[in-house]
Amino acid sequence: MTTTLASELRQGFDQVAGSLPEEALVLVARARDTRRTGLAERDRLLAEIVTAYRAGPRRLWAPVILYLLAPGLIGVLRQIDDEIQEIADLWADDDPPIVEDEEEIRQFLLTEALSAAATIPIHRGGRAMKRRILMRAYKYVVRWLEREGRHHEWHCSLEAHEEHDELEEKE
Repeated sequence: MTTTLASELRQGFDQVAGSLPEEALVLVARARDTRRTGLAERDRLLAEIVTAYRAGPRRLWAPVILYLLAPGLIGVLRQIDDEIQEIADLWADDDPPIVEDEEEIRQFLLTEALSAAATIPIHRGGRAMKRRILMRAYKYVVRWLEREGRHHEWHCSLEAHEEHDELEEKE
């Protein structure tokens, strides 16, 4: 899942890179350079890119933001996956009340990351920009999963009803 996500985000960036001005490409390269660019500077550069995303066109800048957030997004997905496993292990039956479609979770995370980029305040110097975007996206995905779990508890599928009825008839 994570390797695929990283390559998909890279492909998305590669598709728009030709449409970016040269100075934007330099900005992205510096924002990705963890060896020569400090964390505070990378956050400042990300804040500049987020500002460009907000100004538009968003279709152009969204893949850039996701590409810059890719390592953090992968970490968030791993953390969410661990939490899903912990919740699933608590359930004795084969039908734990949680969304298990990895693609759906991944798409929701990407959407929430872009939503956070579009709405969170930009602090002076871009302070903690990457961390704040990732934390907001994580929080909203976890809330969504919790809602889905509660919904699943309250409503069961037709197949589950039929299985339950068949078991009762056998008894």
